[in-house]
Amino acid sequence: MTRFLPYLPVALAAIFWLKGFFVRDGGVGIVNGLVVFLIVWWLFFFTMLPIGVRSQEEAGDVVAGSEPGAPQAPNLKRKMWWTTIATSIVWIAYFLITESGVMEQFMPQSLFS
Repeated sequence: MTRFLPYLPVALAAIFWLKGFFVRDGGVGIVNGLVVFLIVWWLFFFTMLPIGVRSQEEAGDVVAGSEPGAPQAPNLKRKMWWTTIATSIVWIAYFLITESGVMEQFMPQSLFS
């Protein structure tokens, strides 16, 4: 037990430092920001999936053994990039609104005390 004693101050400092990422007194922490970004990213991605998709039947090139309504070229990489760009814009707006204190003007004070 005594061999771990010199590491105790370092461990406590690390715990208090990491606590700031999970328990915030307002604002956007790393975990909060990442969760919001990922949720918005998936929401936008699923919204963009049907845009510009042509089925194999519409293109006149049905592969034997596949569903005629399957997409011919879904362009997933391009949609992922556009999703990331759109999500980044929305996340930056979310960050600026949250960090500026505008939300606190419209929320009940019992939430922030």
